[in-house]
Amino acid sequence: MKLALEIKGRTIEVDFRAADGGAEFTHDGQRREAEISEPEPGLYVITIGARIYRCTIDRTPSGATEIIVNGRRIPVEISDPKRARSRANSVGGASGRAVLTAPMAGKVVRLICAVDDEVAAEAGILVVEAMKMQNEVQSPKAGRVIEIRVTEGQTVNAGEVLAIIE
Repeated sequence: MKLALEIKGRTIEVDFRAADGGAEFTHDGQRREAEISEPEPGLYVITIGARIYRCTIDRTPSGATEIIVNGRRIPVEISDPKRARSRANSVGGASGRAVLTAPMAGKVVRLICAVDDEVAAEAGILVVEAMKMQNEVQSPKAGRVIEIRVTEGQTVNAGEVLAIIE
């Protein structure tokens, strides 16, 4: 999965793959391997070479994301360029339906909204967990949730329709 991370005004593109407690990522042409564990919910211990990083992810009241690494808060924006392209393609302007699909295979761990809820653009609709990472699926537009096709605990495939916003 390719991700774009914006940290302190600098955008870093990372190609990331994870499975079975391990991960590999490529950044600036360098391939690195890491071990990832979650000893308690929300706490990730990442080992890269001889270095160990204790990480948590925090949402501030303003909705910004911060990663806390070994006690140091780092504001970060994480985006998936592929998902941004598909989001742009799924919305026919301010009107019409937006079809939300699973960004990757995983398990639905939380429904944030229900059918008939009014939602703002970029509001979280549900959370899909894949490779020990939770991905919030957001509405690309303001509207009303007209359909949710999944339940908590359900396994989904990449590209599977999860919800529809009108």
